Amino acid sequence: MEIETQNSTEQHRPATLDQASKETRSKAPVLELQDLYCILQLAPNDSFMALELAKRLSRLGRTEEALRILRSVIKIDSRYETLSALGLLEYRMDHIDEAFQHLQQAVLISADGDGEGLFEIFKTLGNIFVRRADFDSAEDNYNKAHRLNSGSDVLSVNFGTLAIQKQNWEGALTHFRRAVELNKANDKAWVGLAIGHRMKGDFELAWGNIETALEYNPLNEVALNLALEWGTSEGREFRVLEMIRVFLIEGGWDEKLSLAFAWLSHRRGESQIARFELERLLAVNPGNNRAHALAAEIRTQA
Repeated sequence: MEIETQNSTEQHRPATLDQASKETRSKAPVLELQDLYCILQLAPNDSFMALELAKRLSRLGRTEEALRILRSVIKIDSRYETLSALGLLEYRMDHIDEAFQHLQQAVLISADGDGEGLFEIFKTLGNIFVRRADFDSAEDNYNKAHRLNSGSDVLSVNFGTLAIQKQNWEGALTHFRRAVELNKANDKAWVGLAIGHRMKGDFELAWGNIETALEYNPLNEVALNLALEWGTSEGREFRVLEMIRVFLIEGGWDEKLSLAFAWLSHRRGESQIARFELERLLAVNPGNNRAHALAAEIRTQA
């Protein structure tokens, strides 16, 4: 048996006070949400607790509260962790300019960051550059993210989307196939394959990809809108009707899809179902003239 050569007390002594603080926090019991609120009332400048509270609220979907807290925290604590949490939340909430600023700042001090966190930052920065049509900068950030995690199906979809923006259809298909290899349940990858094959003129394969996307995620509105567009021009209207029916049953909502469901139901002879859906639609938007016109047509034909 080997003999320890260090004094036990010295061996486990934290190197710095900051490390000691981190170790104490890591060993502390998990606090309830109300406890975090109470602590912050007593110590409003405790940025560690504020950050933890914001993360919890964000996971619970209470993003507006989380955003208010993080924007207050950043005034007294501009650590990498705070900047990245704020930037990623702002991106989720579509505050793109603010997200870009804070994520860029986080990158500048990224020596404090972990690989997974930096992966998310670079991936998100790439998405922002795509939205700004700065495709070279987007590719640069995606490549940085790829070096940190080469096995991400989400990143492969992002690469495919970037290739679509450049109208590089073969490249797009390669990336979307890679995403499906990594995760066959990635419905966005199947949609990407559908778009790529459609652009190459393979309509049957494109339709099959859309059906697969909706099998994995019946609530994918992009896939449904493509199915509606393609299906109504290819004689697949009633297959589209069933797709939208599942979407609505699962709790999805989209005004255009709701109107399409009513119209297709009426064409199929299911006028009672069409009337019921139109009532739902008009309760949400009483000013939808196309819904009123369809309702009048159904009444006339009754």
